[in-house]
Amino acid sequence: MSERTPILLIGDAPSAQSGLGRILRDLAVRIHTNMSDVFDVATFGYGGIGDRSLPFPQYHIEEMKDWFIPTLPNVWDNFAQGRKGVVFTIWDASRTLWLAKPKTCRDPVMREWLQTKPFKLWGYPAMDATGPNGGLTFVIKETLLGYDRVIAYSQWAEDMISASLTRGEANQLNLHHLPHGIDTSVFFPRDKAKSRSIFTDTLRFNGPKLKDNEKIIGIIATNQARKDYGLAIQALAGVRDIPFRVYIQIDKLERHWSIPALLKDYGLLERAIVMTMPVTDEVMSHIYSACDLTLGIGPEGFGLPIFESLACGTPVLAGSYGGQAEWLEYSIDPVAFRIEGPYNSFRPVHDPQRWARDITSILTEGFDFDALLPDPLDWKNLWPRWQKWLGDGVK
Repeated sequence: MSERTPILLIGDAPSAQSGLGRILRDLAVRIHTNMSDVFDVATFGYGGIGDRSLPFPQYHIEEMKDWFIPTLPNVWDNFAQGRKGVVFTIWDASRTLWLAKPKTCRDPVMREWLQTKPFKLWGYPAMDATGPNGGLTFVIKETLLGYDRVIAYSQWAEDMISASLTRGEANQLNLHHLPHGIDTSVFFPRDKAKSRSIFTDTLRFNGPKLKDNEKIIGIIATNQARKDYGLAIQALAGVRDIPFRVYIQIDKLERHWSIPALLKDYGLLERAIVMTMPVTDEVMSHIYSACDLTLGIGPEGFGLPIFESLACGTPVLAGSYGGQAEWLEYSIDPVAFRIEGPYNSFRPVHDPQRWARDITSILTEGFDFDALLPDPLDWKNLWPRWQKWLGDGVK
């Protein structure tokens, strides 16, 4: 039997309350469970508080400035024990230029170590926007060209990357796409009446009692600039004549958006159930099942709440931009685009009145599009493709 290859997954911690943390955790668990004859697995994560139930080492990113991780050499040496292996980043490519292109690293000790690094560098970059010209921005392209292998979230992301590279560069990266899966042993339709009771019985929500005739609209998203809470709350204010509650699952009330201020300014504070503490996947499955509609409020490379909701049989309203739209039978077109942030991300702009009309229609008249998880996104169907991609990298 050949020696197992150490593979260190870097990104949000597996216990972090984020989509990237969930993706890292799912991949780490599946590699450890199904490929233990090929890989030794560990994670090196940002945020989170650790998870004792996970059966592999979890290193925590304690120190970081501008996404530079000075303790990486120590962590790698402690984990790999002199073996060559793989560092697999499951993160935004904008955070890893220093790692992919050592010449850009300002720390001389790290730069020297990276230039003779004892690992291959693989990436699963969170692509959720093009650059201004429909392809990669200059910085993101340069970052990806520093990788040995890249796997994209979606066909949309693979096409965007391919359009920015020569054929030789794409072949060099062994560029393909694989979505992230949904665990349908956890996320599946639950009894709606029992699930509605979870807000008072489990989450201990002590606001105005949920009435039988009130619909529940779910928004599950972290507090990031690209998660358009302004759009969501403005749209919901346009459907105030319908009895509804909005359930918001978020990590921080105040960051890029002030959730309390939005709810107060649009007169929705009494209609809101807001949760900032992490909940288990099982509880989350009940929450999706209790909802009558989930709003996907950000352009996504792969939006976990969108597909977890569909797995629970709840319809989703989302924008028709990014990798998410490949799997949705119905989505809403943006009315314009704008440049955002230092990496010139091309972001969609939506009309809240259009969203309000669609929300009203779905809640009052029903919907004529599927509220089902597409079969290829079920981990049972998807994992063999991931296993082949991972195994091919160490042959």
